[in-house]
Amino acid sequence: MISRITGKLIQLREDKATVEHNGIAYDLLIPSGIVHRLRNLRGKEVTFFTFHYLEGGMGVSNPIPRLAGFLSDLEREFFEKLITVQGMGIRVALRALAAPVPSIAKAIECKDVPALISLPGIGRRTAEKIIAELNGKLAKFALLRDHEETSRPVHEPDFKDEVIDVLLQLGYSAAESEILLRRALSSDVHAETAEELIREIFKQQRETHTEKMTS
Repeated sequence: MISRITGKLIQLREDKATVEHNGIAYDLLIPSGIVHRLRNLRGKEVTFFTFHYLEGGMGVSNPIPRLAGFLSDLEREFFEKLITVQGMGIRVALRALAAPVPSIAKAIECKDVPALISLPGIGRRTAEKIIAELNGKLAKFALLRDHEETSRPVHEPDFKDEVIDVLLQLGYSAAESEILLRRALSSDVHAETAEELIREIFKQQRETHTEKMTS
């Protein structure tokens, strides 16, 4: 069982990181929400806390060993709880982790269905199932300091509150507004006004909706 890897980050894609250690390169599936935290670490030594599993399940003649990588032990632990939800596959769970773990945990503890639906690949039925199975079990994750605050902060513009106010007026909850804001700030788009950032948020929402409709 491989539980941790430290090595040079030699390649990064939207859903995968490649780490070289002692001449061996390891491909790690990664949560969508940590890609921006890794962009400035290419060529540097990074430690991943890993989840080792076989892809293919029982009855498959040649199951493929896989590694999923996280930047902290607690992020991995949260992921392990998330995949206990019936029907929540590993790759779906990794895509859903687009927002910081504390934000997602708070949404589950507050039974905030709209906030969970805003995550990639999560529909209403799945959100309700997550809440039914995990509500009341994630308090310690909800209390975590956000890694965006403690490691590589996402720049929060002066007009952040203006954007949040607009989202609240449009009917989004406080937790959902925070998730949408952080996703937009973590993108490659550098908005200079509240209006530009709101456009980016709704662009991401349209893309997420399209993905759900076609999946």
